[in-house]
Amino acid sequence: MKLIQKSVLALALGLICLTSPAMAISEKYRSLSENLLTQAAAAFAAAQSQQAEDLVNLALTANPANAAAFILKGQIHAANGDTDEALRIITVGLEIEPANLPALVLQTELAVKAQRFEQADQALAHYRKICAADCERADALRRLIDDSRAADTKLDVKSQKE
Repeated sequence: MKLIQKSVLALALGLICLTSPAMAISEKYRSLSENLLTQAAAAFAAAQSQQAEDLVNLALTANPANAAAFILKGQIHAANGDTDEALRIITVGLEIEPANLPALVLQTELAVKAQRFEQADQALAHYRKICAADCERADALRRLIDDSRAADTKLDVKSQKE
């Protein structure tokens, strides 16, 4: 019995030793990703969209689970007028970090712009579930969705009459 316990202990220690270098490497790439993301954000703030996107892509290569990198990449696409791709990328970032309130706001706004009102409603509902102090923003988002949906309906009715 003691031999089995010693074997299990030795196996556990061996696994810990094997995973420690992997965890150190992982932390190295996480740190690299954060540094690249900081550079990408600075480039984006300086209106250097291509450099910002190149850096954010490197950040995602270093750490594909970097939600903030996906969100910045979505912001870059939105700024360049690619609403559908921006919405897709923001949604990926929110799958990784679903409680990111600014990203939920952006997802709602982009969904409205793309006339995906159901997706906007879902994003707003999720926002309302998790907001603690900034729920006033939810009311403005609700008005944005409702006004855009009404305008879209009026355009549909007008085009059907013609």
